[in-house]
Amino acid sequence: MAFPSKGDFANLGHNLSRGLGTRRTMNLRQMEVFYAIMVSGTVTGAAKMLNISQPSVTGVLRYTEDRLRFSLFQRVKGRLEPTPEARILFNQIEHVFDRVDVVKRTIQGLREAKSGTLNIVAIPAIGTTLLPSAVGAFLANRSDVSIRFQMHSRREVMELVSTGAADLGFGFLTPELPTIKVEDIVEKNLICIIPKGHPLTALDSVSVADIAPYPLVSYTSSQGLAPIINGIFAEARINFQPAVEVGLIINAWAMVNTGAGIAIVDPYSALFSMFPNVVVKPFVPETPIMLEAIRSEQRPSSLLAEAFIAEFRTFVGTGLEQASMP
Repeated sequence: MAFPSKGDFANLGHNLSRGLGTRRTMNLRQMEVFYAIMVSGTVTGAAKMLNISQPSVTGVLRYTEDRLRFSLFQRVKGRLEPTPEARILFNQIEHVFDRVDVVKRTIQGLREAKSGTLNIVAIPAIGTTLLPSAVGAFLANRSDVSIRFQMHSRREVMELVSTGAADLGFGFLTPELPTIKVEDIVEKNLICIIPKGHPLTALDSVSVADIAPYPLVSYTSSQGLAPIINGIFAEARINFQPAVEVGLIINAWAMVNTGAGIAIVDPYSALFSMFPNVVVKPFVPETPIMLEAIRSEQRPSSLLAEAFIAEFRTFVGTGLEQASMP
C-alpha cells in the first residue's frame, strides 16, 4: 500500500483545519493510520498494512483523537466501530488515497516503460513497412502506451526531432546537425531488386557490371542514395543513363514491379508484400548502410523512448528478414 506525500494532502489538511485551529487537524502519519484502520477494520489489520506494531497504531489513533477533540472509533460488542464523524472523514480521505493509487500505477507504468505517449517520425523508406511492424510488436503488451507516427522527408525528420515536436526519428544517411544525436541501430548492405522473369534473377548476386546492359531505375539528386549509387558506378568506370529517375525508394520498388528496370535500394524498406513481382538479390560490391535512430541533443529521452529504441534494435537485428521476406 502506497501513501501520498504531504503535498497530496495540502488541500485536505486545510479543509480539516477549518474551525479547529492549525493544531487540531491530522498530519500525514495520522491519516495513514486512520485510513488503514478503516480499510482493514481492525488495529491488527492496520498494523500489518503499515508494517508497524499494534501499540504504535493504537498510540497514533489515541493521539489523533486527542488532537481532533472527537472520537473516531468506539468499541461495540468487542468490535471497533467507526463513529459517524469518522465515516464523514473517511469519505474525504478515501478520494485522496484513490488518487494516490492512480499515481502509483502511473509511476510503475512509467518506470517499466508501459505507459505514456511517444511521437515518432521516419523517412518513408523506414516508415512504410518496417517501423509499423516494430510499433505493432512494441504495443502488443503495452495497452497504456499511445504512439503517434508520421512519415516525413529526411530534412523534416531532423527538424521535428531537433525542435522537440517529435520524440524519435528513424532513417539512414542522416546528415550531421548540432541539435540532434544520431544513434546506430544496425548495419546492412544495399540490395538489388529485379522484375520476376528477368535474366539476372538466375544469379546468386548482382554486380554493377551485371546491371549495366539493362534499364536502371535510379534516383533524383534529392534522394540520399543517389550520390552513393553514382559513386559505385563511377568507381567501376561504368557510365549509365537511368531509364527512370524517382525521388522516393518506394517508387523504385513500384517501377521494378512493373518491369520498368532494375534498382539498387536500401535493405530496410522491405516492400515485398506490396510488390510481389520483385525479386531481391544481394548486390556487390557490398555497400553497408546504417539504420539510425535520431534524438534531440538538447532534450532528455523518456524511458519509453529508450525502451522503444532497444526493442527496435532487437526487432531489426533478428527479425527483419523473417518479418519482410515473402
